[in-house]
Amino acid sequence: MRTFFKLVAVAVAGSGLAACGGEDFTGAYRFKDSNIQRTMVLNVHGDEAEIFGDDGKGRIKPLAKLKVSVKDEKLLLDDVNGSARLAMRRNVDEQSLDCLNCKVIGLKKDDLVWEYDPKGPYDVQQLLKDQARKDEEAMNAELEKIQQKALEQGRRDAEAPKLTPYEGDWVYQRTTKKDPLTIMTIWRKSQIKRWSFNFENMDYRLGHEVPRFELTDTGLKIGDAPKAHLYTLSADRMILTCMDCSKSERWAKADPKKDLSDRHYARQMAGNP
Repeated sequence: MRTFFKLVAVAVAGSGLAACGGEDFTGAYRFKDSNIQRTMVLNVHGDEAEIFGDDGKGRIKPLAKLKVSVKDEKLLLDDVNGSARLAMRRNVDEQSLDCLNCKVIGLKKDDLVWEYDPKGPYDVQQLLKDQARKDEEAMNAELEKIQQKALEQGRRDAEAPKLTPYEGDWVYQRTTKKDPLTIMTIWRKSQIKRWSFNFENMDYRLGHEVPRFELTDTGLKIGDAPKAHLYTLSADRMILTCMDCSKSERWAKADPKKDLSDRHYARQMAGNP
């Protein structure tokens, strides 16, 4: 008989604890305010929670750490670093949360719905570690890019003095009416640059590039591998010809006393086949 009463007491105590436990709010809930750039995420796990900002592009920012308690089927969230208390209750959809006093966290209204996020709760610390790792990788990649650019500029500067025989303003000799008007400048100081324009209307620029170049024993290589091409000068240094292009490509040297911004002269130089 004494054993029976002990079993009843344990059962009653257990049912009492279950009743006190109330609803489990574990999960994640999102709120997007049109006045802010980030979505705010409430991440609840056990007796702890946090609010973090999510920009939707994989970056998050911690905003607050909270202590969780449940009373009268309400979720109470106390700021561990302050005195603010945020109160929420379950929405009629039985998933999302209705905020009862959102003004305490700087939002304009109290009664705001935080939509349920089925992917939660999140391991925020792991998300921050992953974010820091990606930031470091991006920074290293950017540093590598800067170093490569500096090395390439150093190489170009070393090659530039060899451009002397090729110096001048060059105009591509058009072979069809569809060809653009293309001008290439070759100077030791500014190195090699190209501009392409609509032949009929030079106000409309089609493209601009600063190609890679290399001086070899056989001529001037222009362009990035594997699309680099070899160019050689005529005996009078007035024609620049591509030696390995799939179709004929010739450039004529402009008169240094004339300006290629003169549309009539530039079109005349390019030809109108």
